[in-house]
Amino acid sequence: MVDERAIEEGMELDLKVEAKGARGEGIGKVGDFVIFVNHAKTRIGNIYKVKITKMHRTFGYAELSGSAEKFIGNGSVIEL
Repeated sequence: MVDERAIEEGMELDLKVEAKGARGEGIGKVGDFVIFVNHAKTRIGNIYKVKITKMHRTFGYAELSGSAEKFIGNGSVIEL
């Protein structure tokens, strides 16, 4: 588990997309730190590898990394 204080721009981590934001982005959390994930609105409930692209004090932005398509619901890796 990643500590929310250790999150930095450029970092990759596994994140569960828990909701859809008002602008269509996916939303996940690490502790109390909220992460908005571009292009993840249809992926709610799944765990993906994301790359942090921008940080603010209480929230950040991320994008799906290249290997994100290999992760499914419980975080298991599948071959595509």
